[in-house]
Amino acid sequence: MRRNGLKSFILLLCLMINGLVHAQEASKPKPVKVATPQKGKIEQKTTYTGNLEPDAKVEIYANVSGKLVVLNANDGDSVNTSDVLAETDARELRLSLKQAEAALKAAEAQFLTIKATAAIKIQAQAEAAEATLDAAKAQLVQAQALAETQVISQFEKATAGITIARANLKKATDGARNQEVQQAKAAVSAAKATLENAQANFQRVQTLHEQEATSDQNFDNAKAQLDTAKAQHEKTIEQFKLVEEGARQEDITAAEAQLHQAQASLALAHVTVTTEDWKTQIALAASQVKQAEANLLSARELVKIRAWEHDIAAVEAQVNQALQQVNLAKKRLADAMITAPINGIVINRSVDLGDHAAAAGSPGSMPILTVVKMDVVKAVFNIPEADLSNVTVGTPVSIFTRQHHISGKINFVSPIVTPETRTVKIKAAIPNPEYRLKPGMFVEVSIDASNTDETLLLSREVVLDIKNKIGHVFIATDGRAHQQTVKIGLAWGEHISILEGLTDASPVIVSGHRQLVDGTKIVIVK
Repeated sequence: MRRNGLKSFILLLCLMINGLVHAQEASKPKPVKVATPQKGKIEQKTTYTGNLEPDAKVEIYANVSGKLVVLNANDGDSVNTSDVLAETDARELRLSLKQAEAALKAAEAQFLTIKATAAIKIQAQAEAAEATLDAAKAQLVQAQALAETQVISQFEKATAGITIARANLKKATDGARNQEVQQAKAAVSAAKATLENAQANFQRVQTLHEQEATSDQNFDNAKAQLDTAKAQHEKTIEQFKLVEEGARQEDITAAEAQLHQAQASLALAHVTVTTEDWKTQIALAASQVKQAEANLLSARELVKIRAWEHDIAAVEAQVNQALQQVNLAKKRLADAMITAPINGIVINRSVDLGDHAAAAGSPGSMPILTVVKMDVVKAVFNIPEADLSNVTVGTPVSIFTRQHHISGKINFVSPIVTPETRTVKIKAAIPNPEYRLKPGMFVEVSIDASNTDETLLLSREVVLDIKNKIGHVFIATDGRAHQQTVKIGLAWGEHISILEGLTDASPVIVSGHRQLVDGTKIVIVK
């Protein structure tokens, strides 16, 4: 225990001594060296190597699969944007467009019809529902007033029918009375007398007609009267025979059946009266009134909410959908034509007229043409990370090939540094209106980083934390180091130009500055 306590005490004592030493060292001024910026110029040209690439290279695929029926481009041809280069068979696409247009016309016609009639139709439904309700109410009133009376009347009618059927049956079974026989006999005599008079009149008129003493019409009338009298005489004779002979068995059977039917009708009427069937009829009429009231309420609600607008909107949506189908069919038909996406030169035609071209993205698809844009080419090269501050988008460059010297401008600076080489990819746009420069050529790119005006120069390592042309240095003032922000310009080799933040008399700390913070005590040494 004592040994462990002694060890702890010794360790604590060492830490205290060490902290005291560090505190004393921290309070000591830091030794630094100071220099003022020097006026001068940065004159430097640097050459890099690279290759030329086309400004754009496009592989052109068919938009829709099909047989190539048009092919207007060959290797080496110049093409302009929107030139038709090829076309696939579009017969089915044209048919689809016609079908879509027909469907659109039908939808538009339906829309016009619905728009013109929907409101009238719904309002007419409300009026019809109102009329139906009025009719149902009238029927209910009629049922309430007449149902019981009609049922009782049917009962009384059935009772009378029983009496009549029984009388007919009795007459059929009892035979004709003597009075009826005499009446039938008298009818025969009267018909005979009428016949004799008609015969005598006909003979007289016939004689006159033969003598042309009377007209044809009088002769025809007399003959018609004779025929009628004969028929009536024969009918009365038949009726006399029936009365004299009495009813036949089939007449008796018919009379019995009539009596049975009358009895059944009376029984049904009795049941109707007993069960008060008229109440059921009234209840049925009342339910029809309620149904008509509900229908009227529903119809009026449709009018209130202007339901026809929903119908019109639904049909209008169908029109829009049909229009979209037409536009889609037009696009598909337009896609059958393969156009140039850029101005350029065809460098590879991989198909022939009549070949089948597969649409981009489909199995086995391949470009039918490759076009490059060459009126501008790109010089692509890499520069060391240390030279990055000397180039920006817009920096002029000179391009050298074995035959040509052309000026251009940087239009791309990669935002990343390649870790393996510590270089940055740069692209410069080079005008090439006569196509003298060919993609793939080896080129040298010269960048002139010279500064023709005098500027303040410092050693590159003095400026710390450079970012976006801004860094900072330390200025020696009153025995302390003060941090000063500066704007930098070109940097080349060991020197960097200072554009803002310093003067040629500023005491810049050029040695020992990396261990300083703002306000650190310093001592200047030679």
